[in-house]
Amino acid sequence: MAVLTQEQVDFMKARAGFGGLIVTAASYPQANGIGLPGQYSVARDSDVEGLSQLAQAMKSKGAKAILQVAHSGREAAIAAQQGLRVVAPTKMDFPWIKYPISEMSEEDIETLIADFGKAAQRAIKAGFDGIEIHNCNHDLVQQFFSAYSNKRTDQWGGSFEKRMALPLAIIKELHRVISASDKPDFIIGLRISPEEIHGENVGYTVDDMLKQTKMVFDAGIDYLKLSLTGLEYRYDSKPADHDQTFAQLFHAIMPKNVPLYIGSQVHTPADVNAALKDADGVYMAREALIVSRR
Repeated sequence: MAVLTQEQVDFMKARAGFGGLIVTAASYPQANGIGLPGQYSVARDSDVEGLSQLAQAMKSKGAKAILQVAHSGREAAIAAQQGLRVVAPTKMDFPWIKYPISEMSEEDIETLIADFGKAAQRAIKAGFDGIEIHNCNHDLVQQFFSAYSNKRTDQWGGSFEKRMALPLAIIKELHRVISASDKPDFIIGLRISPEEIHGENVGYTVDDMLKQTKMVFDAGIDYLKLSLTGLEYRYDSKPADHDQTFAQLFHAIMPKNVPLYIGSQVHTPADVNAALKDADGVYMAREALIVSRR
């Protein structure tokens, strides 16, 4: 498994003053969840030392430091290269994937939920201010909600309600860990892809995700982040058959104490001002890279 490097710590420290809430790139809670080179590990107690340095660097100019946690599921190409068992909600043929995929057992799922909790414990020990669940970009949590990739017939799939179960179970476990750690101010954030539509292949619609998100609010999160990726999306994009933007649709269901953040092609001050008409904040990475070089 990967070890956090000094170069990665220095990279984040150089950007510590860019915003009030600094979020890491994806860290993986299980060894078979790594999908990209250089991802952080939060899968072992031995990771805490390096993560502590990262959190300290991110907070060095007063920002809150959030550890994003993601399991790549079927997209765990690096894990596959390492000979690890790659998992998904359902064993099926994904035409773009050339390595074997195993269907998760109920024990696998319960272990995953527990490992998200352990990731939160390690984040707390390392000095992070919160954790962000990565429920987007075709990672494992999103795969469970997708009607395309989740064809299970147990408590974790089949019906619409059962496909919602995994993120709710993870959030419940995070709250248990936070309570046991006596850290009531520890932040739980959620990053979502508001729809999964690829031509005629529909994993879920924005209306489906709005229903899931309402249940997530009941479970208890502190912020919501919309991940609109790809050139076909902007911060002001509208889903098909809707007169409102993604941001407007989600903002309409937000509890007053839960902020909504949006990004995607926010490049200029004018973009920021326009995006803030429908959201409470914006997230940016490209501009952070540019600013850090000045």
